[in-house]
Order: sequence, then C-alpha cells, then structure tokens
Amino acid sequence: MRLNPGLSQLDVKGCLQEATEKTLSHLDYEAIATGKYPVVFSAEAFLSLLDAFSNMFNAQSVLDNRSLSTVESLGEAIASPLLSVYDDALHPDNISAETFDGEGTPTRRLPIIEAGVLTHFLHSAGTAKRLNAQPTGHASIGAKVSIGPSFYHVTAAAPSGSSLSLETAENVVFIDDLQALHAGVNALQGSFSLPFDGWLVNQGKKVSIESATVAGDFKTLLNSIVHIEAEPEFTPGGLCPRVWVEALSITGEA
Repeated sequence: MRLNPGLSQLDVKGCLQEATEKTLSHLDYEAIATGKYPVVFSAEAFLSLLDAFSNMFNAQSVLDNRSLSTVESLGEAIASPLLSVYDDALHPDNISAETFDGEGTPTRRLPIIEAGVLTHFLHSAGTAKRLNAQPTGHASIGAKVSIGPSFYHVTAAAPSGSSLSLETAENVVFIDDLQALHAGVNALQGSFSLPFDGWLVNQGKKVSIESATVAGDFKTLLNSIVHIEAEPEFTPGGLCPRVWVEALSITGEA
C-alpha cells in the first residue's frame, strides 16, 4: 500500500511492482514442518499484533480490569530493552494527523515503551483524572468516550549488536501479513494463534509457506525480541522496522 497527501507524489509504480513481486513469490509454495523457528515480522505484521494487544497500554482497559497490565505496571520492564514504541499523531508521515483528540486535548508524541519499559498509558480526560495523570490526546467521542492509538512509531532503543539479515540467516520464517486477528487473539490472556502469509528464508532464498499458523504469548514475544532492523517501513498504522523474535511455534505439516 502507498499513501501520500498528494496524488502527484503517490508511488503507484512502486506499489504495482511490490504487488507483482509478492504475487510471483507466492506461486511456488511448500508446506512447512511443525516446530519452533526464528521469526521475522514485517512492519505491518508486528503493528497489527501490537494493536491487537493495545489493552496493555489503554488506561480504560486497565481500569476495567480487561488489560494485560495493571495500574502498577507503569515503570516495569515488559519487553526486550531493544524495543521502544511511541504513539505520534503529529508524525510528518502521518497523512491523517490531528492536532486535537475528540475531547479537545492536544495530541503529541507519547512514549509508550522505552527500552522495554512501560512508561505511559493512553488516556482520555476521564481516565487521566481517575489515575491522577494527564490526558494524552487519545480520546474519541461516539456513543461513549473510547481510547485508541493514533500512529505508532516503533524503533530500536539501542543497537542489538547483531548482524542478523535475511540475506544470510538460515531457516527463518518471515511473516508478511497476519490474518484472522479478530478470532485468533485472546487479548485478556495474551495468547494468539494466527494464520499468516510469509516465506521460509534460507540465505536470501524465499519459499512461500502453505497454510500455516504462528502461535505464542504476546508478553513472551516482546521479551524474545533479539533484533530490530534500522530501516523503518511505512504502513497506514505507523512506522516500524522488521522485528526479529528468537523463536515462535509454527504449525504446518504434522
């Protein structure tokens, strides 16, 4: 997908080329043996999983006891020290940037996870008052007030010191897109089991994977991050590099 505020700057050619390359790469597919594999998430895949478990940093979910976090979770290490996550409604790459939320609170760049530590919840005016905090500019007004992220910015808090690359790695599963998030995610328990589109990669050679699922625990996944690439990828939901996880369960052939 390509987005741009102006039609003349829209990279239609690049979009068509990427779509063609991905389609061709999936024509020659093979089954994968069930087991544990190192996994690389594309930007879109990682952000979709992060968003599926956004109750971790949603203050309303915390107050309703429908979150993987508690009020006491702020300041705790919940992920690898390599990971930092921000919500930045005013990021220059966000083409739908808004300067105020539904309640009139100014939006801003908010650190959610810094070097693996949970630093802020997303607040409305109401949740901020109940938790003795400041509104963060993440409220929407509908039938009731809801809270949600605006535009994620995932980045490496520090270099991993690793030379991991899809060009040299062996037997790595590269997940490009996660499916059935509405059915395969248990946000209250932190577990997920999801079909995906992706490839088994050996030293740069990609073989499309036929009908497989990836499963795990989201908190364990966050703590199993071993490498975050330097180059971010742009998606409608935010900016994020490829994220490498030590090992996840892949179910393919019996």
